[in-house]
Amino acid sequence: MPWAEHRDTAQRWASERAITLWVIFSGDLSESDLGTLRESKAAVQEDGAIWALVLPPNRAASTPELALAEIISPGPAAPAPFGLFAALQQAGVEDVRQLGVMGASRAVLDAAHRAGAGAIVGLATTPEARRTLVLSQPDVIIRPGEFAALDAERYASDRAHRERVLLNPGPAVVSDRVHRAVSGPDLCHREPEYSDILDTVRARLLAVAGAPDDWAMVMLAGSGTAALEGMTGAAVRPGRKLLVCQNGIYGERVATIARRLGISVVMVTANDLTPIDPAHVAAALDADPEIDAVAVIHHETTTGLLNPVVEITAEARKRGVLTLVDAISSLGAEDLPPLAETGIDFLASTSNKCLHGLPGAAFILVSPRGQERIADVPPRSLYFDLGNYLQAQEKRTVPFTPAIPALYGLLAALEELEDEELANRQALYRARADYLDSAFTEMGLAARVAPQHRSRSVRSFPLPEGMAYDTLHDRLKAGGYIIYAGLGDAAQTTFRVCALGALTVEALEGFVDAFKQAIAPEPALAV
Repeated sequence: MPWAEHRDTAQRWASERAITLWVIFSGDLSESDLGTLRESKAAVQEDGAIWALVLPPNRAASTPELALAEIISPGPAAPAPFGLFAALQQAGVEDVRQLGVMGASRAVLDAAHRAGAGAIVGLATTPEARRTLVLSQPDVIIRPGEFAALDAERYASDRAHRERVLLNPGPAVVSDRVHRAVSGPDLCHREPEYSDILDTVRARLLAVAGAPDDWAMVMLAGSGTAALEGMTGAAVRPGRKLLVCQNGIYGERVATIARRLGISVVMVTANDLTPIDPAHVAAALDADPEIDAVAVIHHETTTGLLNPVVEITAEARKRGVLTLVDAISSLGAEDLPPLAETGIDFLASTSNKCLHGLPGAAFILVSPRGQERIADVPPRSLYFDLGNYLQAQEKRTVPFTPAIPALYGLLAALEELEDEELANRQALYRARADYLDSAFTEMGLAARVAPQHRSRSVRSFPLPEGMAYDTLHDRLKAGGYIIYAGLGDAAQTTFRVCALGALTVEALEGFVDAFKQAIAPEPALAV
């Protein structure tokens, strides 16, 4: 967990409790607190949880403790964690992340930390006791009478907020490796350790993109749109124009960004099922010598459509015009020649899509020509002044506070990608897309984009006849899957399935099973 690896992964995530074993230590809770917890016992027990008591040597369990606990596990007193391991073994719970510990003392909560418990709950009835427990860093501090509500909200089998198989176009399901990485040490971004991490991330991103070392990277705290806004504002000189290739919502977004920055826009458009024609870009460039840059979306996730960015870039480069590419949902998944061979000057992407990181780290890769352009363009923004970032990075610092946990996660994701190898990652994306194409065609719901123009991660399908999107979404969510609504003109008639992140073909087979069940006619009522 949380790799979506098996056919039944989503079903398990949708139905299992987060915590299956609650443990207390003998002598830690008052009789009153034990009595209050006992009132919650039946509901929690009926939901599948087990109650256990760790009983240290030379101590007799009290009557209230015996009334609450189903399992008595001999073990040393807290803060030693070994009694918790004994309780896990006795309860037949094999995953320590399904262990929950409740305590009113620092010693018990420390034992929970040492054991790696999945839930650590402090119990306090006075403000003074609550302040004392804060230093033990539990997940939450409650009164004993609030436990039933807490268990129902966070840990029960029918809790609302839980792990699901995300089939939306990012954020994606990511590995535990990435989740563990984001809990790295607190770090000041002015220290050399941060600069070392940033340098490592830059080197790995350039390697993924096939860019030489004379390319720059600007790291921003924000979503992919932050990277789009940063490169758009930096690429067009005052009084010149930006040509925007638009055949979906994200092309529209780039045009909106440009206009709000005071940049004049020339549009080359197509419908959201048709790639931009490089010949139309060439004609627009020839018709307007004031165009300073071309912006194109590599993977338009409105429908899962790929645009011919290499060919479009070639037309721009022939005319001395720079090219900006939105690779937010393509880098790491789609084929793209090494950047130095493409003529691309700015490439925007983000951590939380095909690179399998978490949201919060957006970045721009910039060619030497692009760096010269940044120096020529007066800043249109304080935060998105890319020249300021490049100057700061030369001094091994940054102009603003970065999203350090997101960067930790991105580094782990890039290390994971190196272990997996880029070719194998891309092959997985191909295999998943091929499976979805086959399965949905068999159901009579062929993807709307022509096969030769489809991406490897996003599919836009027509809604099943007579079914509203909300109905389909909610049925699949109940089974552990999150799909995504259509966009643009087809928002009311389509939906999207996106296979990004830590997700196997076998897990998608489980999704197709759930989809067939969701669209099956309801049985007629007997008369």
